[in-house]
Amino acid sequence: MFESFTAGALRVLGRSEQRAVARGSGAAEPIDLIAALLDDEESRASSLLRRFGLEVERFLDLERLPRGFEIDEAETGDASVARDERLKLLLSAASTHAKALDRGSSVGTEHLLTALIEEEAELVERLARAGLAVDDLVEHLAEQDREAAAPIPIAAEIGPLELSEPGEGVHLGRILDASANRASEGLRVVEDYVRFALDDPGLTKRVKEVRHRLGEAVRGLSLDMLIGARDTRGDVGTHIMTATESVRENPRSVLIANFKRAAEALRSLEEYGKLVDVWVAGRFEVLRYDVYTLEKLVMTAVIARKTLGDARLMVLVGGLPTMGDLTFVVAESLAGGADVIQLREKGLDDRTWLRLAREVRILTAQAGARFLVNDRPDLARLAGADGVHLGQDDLTVRDARRILGPSGLVGVSTHRREQIAQAVLDAASYLGVGPVFPSGTKEFESHAGLGYVREASETTNLPWFAIGGIDASNIDEVLEAGAERIAVSAAVVRATSPRQAAAELRARIDRAV
Repeated sequence: MFESFTAGALRVLGRSEQRAVARGSGAAEPIDLIAALLDDEESRASSLLRRFGLEVERFLDLERLPRGFEIDEAETGDASVARDERLKLLLSAASTHAKALDRGSSVGTEHLLTALIEEEAELVERLARAGLAVDDLVEHLAEQDREAAAPIPIAAEIGPLELSEPGEGVHLGRILDASANRASEGLRVVEDYVRFALDDPGLTKRVKEVRHRLGEAVRGLSLDMLIGARDTRGDVGTHIMTATESVRENPRSVLIANFKRAAEALRSLEEYGKLVDVWVAGRFEVLRYDVYTLEKLVMTAVIARKTLGDARLMVLVGGLPTMGDLTFVVAESLAGGADVIQLREKGLDDRTWLRLAREVRILTAQAGARFLVNDRPDLARLAGADGVHLGQDDLTVRDARRILGPSGLVGVSTHRREQIAQAVLDAASYLGVGPVFPSGTKEFESHAGLGYVREASETTNLPWFAIGGIDASNIDEVLEAGAERIAVSAAVVRATSPRQAAAELRARIDRAV
C-alpha cells in the first residue's frame, strides 16, 4: 500500500510512529498523525493548516489526546489493535481520495489531512478550537479537487509557445512565499516579546490581530503557486548572513530587527502582489502601515517601562502659599519615597509658574526622581521637566510631543476604558486612572471608582497611576483592585508631616507589589 505514498507522506507516517513510541502507545493514532503533519513544515498539509489560521502552540497546549483516544495503562491487546485498525482506515481513506481524481496519483500529505478532517470529528473540533477555519479549508480542498477533475480545454488555435511565463511564475511564487513567511515570522517574534516581556494584554491583542489579518491576506494568493514554487534548499539567500544578523545585543534589538523584517517583507508582498491581484496587494499595504503604528506603540511602551517601571508613588503639588512651602513639601515627599513629582498650579502668571517649576526641577534632579508639569508642555520644556500630564480636554499627545520632543514623557488622564484604548493608540507614555474616590483638591462630576481600576489592570500594562481621593485609609482597597502605582495630593501635601505620610503610602505600595 505504501508504494503509492509520496516521500513527504511516508516521512510523516514515520514520525507519527515515533511519536506513538515516545508516549508509550502500541500503535500510532490520529493525534500522532496530525502532530507529525505539523512537524513537517515543508509539507503541503502543514502549510494549509497554518494558512487557514491554526495556531500551532495553542493546538499543542490543549489536551494531549482528544476524547476517545486516552491511553489506559491497563490497555488490552485488543484496544491496541483497534487503534491500529483505525489508523489503517484513515490511510485507506486518504488513498481512496487521491485515486478518485487520478488512479496514478500518489498519496500526499494533503490527502492524509483530508482523511483526518472527514473521519475524525473530535480531532477537527480540537483544531477549530485552536483557530483553524475548518469550513474554509474544506472548501479550498474541494475547489482544488474540482479544478483537478475539470477537463483541459483544447485551444482552437495554438499560438507560439511563451517560455518566459512559467519561469516568471515560479520566480514570483518564490518571492511571495518567502516574503509571506518572513512577515509572519517577524510578527510572531514581536508578539512573543509583547506577550511575555511586556506582559501587555492590549498590545498582545493588537499584534495578534495584525498577524491573523496577514494570514487572511496571504490566503488571497494562490496557495498552490506559493508552495509549488518553494525551494528552500535551492535558496541562495539561506547561506548568506551579514555580521549584524548573527548578533543581538539585547531583547529590544531583537524586537526592532523583527519589526523591520515584517515591514520590509510586507513591502515586497505589496509590490510583487500587484502582479497577481491589485486588491490583495492593497491589503498588504494597509498591513504595512499597521506594522509601523504597532512599532511606535510597542517601542513607546518599552521606553515608558524603562523610564517609569520602578516608579510607584507620584505626589501632585501646587496651590501652596510661598516658594518655601512648595520646596519644603517637595523635598519632604521625595525623602519619604515619592519618585515622581507633578507640579499642578492654577491662576499663576507664566513667569511665576516657570520660576516654581525650575525650583522643583532642581530638587527632583538631586533626588533622582521624575518631574512632570500639569497641562503645559511649553513650560515643561523650558523648565527641563521630564514630561507633561494632560487631561482629556488639553492638548493631544501628538501636539505635546511636537513641543517636548519624541523622548519626553506624556501622560493622559483617563476615566473610561475607551479612553485607555485611545491613549494607548496615541502612544501616551503613561496613564492616570480615576478618579477613584472624591478628591479634596479637585472637583469631579463623577467618580470612576474601584471597578475602573480593575478594568485598567486587565486592559493594559502601560505604566498607570490610580488617582483621586486616595489616602492611608483607602489605599489598600486600590492596591487590591490591581493598582501598582498611586498618585496622591492632599494625603501628602496637607499632612502634618509630608515625609511620614509619603513613607507610609510608599511602604503600603511596596508590600502589595
